[in-house]
This record gives sequence, C-alpha cells and structure tokens, in this order.
Amino acid sequence: MAKYVMALDAGTTSNRCILFDEHGTMCSVAQKEFTQYFPKPGWVEHDAGEIWSTQLGVAVEAMSKIGATAGDIAAIGITNQRETTIVWDKETGEPVYRAIVWQCRRTSAYCDSLKDKGLVDSFRAKTGLVID
Repeated sequence: MAKYVMALDAGTTSNRCILFDEHGTMCSVAQKEFTQYFPKPGWVEHDAGEIWSTQLGVAVEAMSKIGATAGDIAAIGITNQRETTIVWDKETGEPVYRAIVWQCRRTSAYCDSLKDKGLVDSFRAKTGLVID
C-alpha cells in the first residue's frame, strides 16, 4: 500500500521535494538550486531543462533517502512559480526559449499601458491577479 505523499515545490530559485507519511510527519527532504539568468537589467530567466532536471533529481533524492519507490507514493502535490512562462515546440517537445520568470520586468511598459486603459479590475476579475 502506498504510504507517502510527495510535495514538489518548483520555486523561484530552487526545487524541493518533501515526503510525508500517512500521519503528516515529514520523512525526507531534498532541495537543489538552479541558475538564474539576467540577460538585461530587470529581466529574469531560467533554463527549462534545468528546472526539470533539478525537480526530478530532488524527487529521486528524497525517495532514496528513505528507500521509497514509486509504488510507495500515494499522491503528489505540486506548487510552482506563479506566472513563470515557458513556450514549448509542439513537434519536438523542446523549449523555444528560456523560461520568462514571474519577476521579469520586460513587459512593465505594456502592463502600465493596460493599467492606463482602466483594465485593472477586468484583469483581476478574469485571472485573480494584478497586472504586473
């Protein structure tokens, strides 16, 4: 019978995996940072392949620390970086470009133009988010 819940946290600067038992007790933790890219002032990017490899790596590491197998995982919960965006090539499955991180300011002028048009409430109603 599966006995662990796996929590995967795809964070802004690192990925983490925590395994909990059926009582909610933390049994294992693994974390790995990944590279932050700043190609221009205010721009923030991540390598999509590195995000994936570090997430997979911490899952395997956390399981290895306690001898867990895939069959021991009852459920997986995932949290992520909010509005970080990756565009994938539908033919190859490869990323077209680095991930554009939620902190990136490259579209701030465009966002300001949307605010100036009075669209703040409309965006919030549709997405639950502020224009940023």
